[in-house]
Amino acid sequence: MKNRLTHNLGLKLASVFSAVILWLVVTTINNPTVSDYYHNIPVKLLNTELITDSGQVYEVIDGTDTIGTVTVRAPHSVLSELKSENIIATADVSELSSLDTISIKLTTDISSKDISSITGNIDTVKLKIENKKTKALSLKATVSGQVTEGYMVGDITTDQNLVRVSGPESVIEQITRASVDVDVTGMTTDIVTNAEIRLYDADDNVINADNITQNIKTVGVKVGIWQTAVVPVNFSTTGIPAAGYQETGEIEGNGTTVTIAGKASVIKGISEIAIPAEAVDITDASEDYTTEIDIRNYLPANVFLADSEDAKKAITVRIEAEMSKKLEIRQERVRITNKPEGYDASISGLEESFVIEVIGLSRDVAALQASAISGTVDIAKWMEQNGMEDPEPGYYTVEVDFGLPEDVRLLEPVTVTMHISKTEAVTE
Repeated sequence: MKNRLTHNLGLKLASVFSAVILWLVVTTINNPTVSDYYHNIPVKLLNTELITDSGQVYEVIDGTDTIGTVTVRAPHSVLSELKSENIIATADVSELSSLDTISIKLTTDISSKDISSITGNIDTVKLKIENKKTKALSLKATVSGQVTEGYMVGDITTDQNLVRVSGPESVIEQITRASVDVDVTGMTTDIVTNAEIRLYDADDNVINADNITQNIKTVGVKVGIWQTAVVPVNFSTTGIPAAGYQETGEIEGNGTTVTIAGKASVIKGISEIAIPAEAVDITDASEDYTTEIDIRNYLPANVFLADSEDAKKAITVRIEAEMSKKLEIRQERVRITNKPEGYDASISGLEESFVIEVIGLSRDVAALQASAISGTVDIAKWMEQNGMEDPEPGYYTVEVDFGLPEDVRLLEPVTVTMHISKTEAVTE
């Protein structure tokens, strides 16, 4: 038996070796070791709290937290089972180098001792590490677009007035303002919406940085849409100019228009902005009186100016010196009117021709002609002024009314003696 086992031993060993070689050749032919490529493999950072817990923040630079190409060398049968998601790339912050880089470790989540190698086109993650900074910013709201003609944007309010941002110091220091914007194109009614908060630098460029955190991302905004109307601004005056002067009645700047705005229910009832007389006091003025008035102080409640530049209006009240003129009046041009029934009346004390002197503005006085002036003694008016129901017969001194224009007066009043008597009964 022993001889049988050892007989031709060399030949037998050679046969076994040949069989192994043949198996390897067949295996290699049927399941060769090859390389395959997997793309965009993310790198997971481990122990990042070692940075953040020390009051710092980090930013991956140059896109090094993604491996563009991973090359795996393994038998074909292994690679046929291997997918991109089976490849695990990690970088442990505890191994951070002095250059702020971390070596990448590549493994797979399938067990195979047959993987010859696994390599990436990059082998480190590069970090930018900075101190963390927090800043509070006032939140402003703006609008874009145009509302419908005849309307304007009114009050804009937000339900939050501050936003806190945190991130790398170099980025946070660039942020100068936070704002939300609401599109008002074609609107005629109030807008209530939520708007995204945007961060801006000093040049009004939007700052978009993934490593910035905000305590709020959006904010509620209310935009008031007001109706507008064009109305005149009318002024009046109070006070009496200096002796010998009169207001001409002309106010330069009176009636100029402004555009007002507010809720439609308020605006529709306004036809003018009336500035009260006490705002323009011309007491003792001896020349044109000029002043500037802020009309916002006299706007009705809940009414606003569409343009703040219209707020102050300059006006000039024209003041002129009075002039006098003498007019010769014939006695027969003075008569009695409104004589009560049952009474007779007559006047005396006037010369056949007498002179009156009138005072007023040149335009008014110059237009007066003696031939057009008549005097009257209105008994009914005189009785009313003196509280009489029936006149007592007798003699009275009364003033003659010459029917002068409103702003023209007599230098001295003209008086006559009026005799009133009862009418004698007629005997048949």
